[in-house]
Amino acid sequence: MNFVQLLQVVGITALVTLGLALLMVRLCAALRTWLRRRLSPRYLKPLGVRHRAVRQDPQND
Repeated sequence: MNFVQLLQVVGITALVTLGLALLMVRLCAALRTWLRRRLSPRYLKPLGVRHRAVRQDPQND
């Protein structure tokens, strides 16, 4: 394999990888919209980190 063929293989691999990445992005977006239509809103709420309430000291006068 000479240098020109190596560059062709690298170029083709880059194009195929880019195409697959774009395809995956579209499939994920389609799946996300399909799930939004199918699932009720309670399943789509973000589950973030739950913080404890700040403890307030009692005020004894």
